[in-house]
Amino acid sequence: MSFKKILLWLVLVNVAAVAILPTLWLSSGLPTVFIDWGLPLLSIERPLAKADAILVLGGESEARPIAGARLYQQGIAPLLFVIGEGDHAESIRLLRERGVPAERIKVEPKSSSTLENALFSRPLLEAAGVQRALIVTSNFHTRRVLSTFQQRIPTIEFGITGARRQWWDTPRGHADENRGAAQEFLKIPAYWLLYGVPPWVRAGPPGALTQ
Repeated sequence: MSFKKILLWLVLVNVAAVAILPTLWLSSGLPTVFIDWGLPLLSIERPLAKADAILVLGGESEARPIAGARLYQQGIAPLLFVIGEGDHAESIRLLRERGVPAERIKVEPKSSSTLENALFSRPLLEAAGVQRALIVTSNFHTRRVLSTFQQRIPTIEFGITGARRQWWDTPRGHADENRGAAQEFLKIPAYWLLYGVPPWVRAGPPGALTQ
């Protein structure tokens, strides 16, 4: 990671810490700098032409499962894992509506954080013989997700792709997306300090360089 990127990270983290605490749950309370300027730091695209599984993370049950179903229909992978508690039933419904057979859908319904997504899904992925997996999550969530999965499941090669809700293109939706991005500028350093998950990711398979 270059010095300029590190400096921009530090600036945005400090702005987030000051701005987000008193206004975290107010839709219009945050300056949109986090999604307008900060997204290139948060968003990572690592497509895989072929994988053993597609992982649809919970936390957003519209764009993510729709993207997962599209990737399945494109023949990217023969299995699809729905990971996370709370909204997995809705994600499964959307997958089934879009032609994903029930027997091709595996569920991890107990994890409630990005770290638990990786920890709880690891035995399921290993039992299924997964060696390459493509993760689907929200665009601003991709860096932290990929770094976490690479660190906690180092034996599997992970790709990742971001999914966006159409609603995020509306004024209220843009504010909601911006709030999610602002939270990432706090969660990424928190994951580094608390769990040892760094803000950089490997450039490819296990053993590759980081960026």
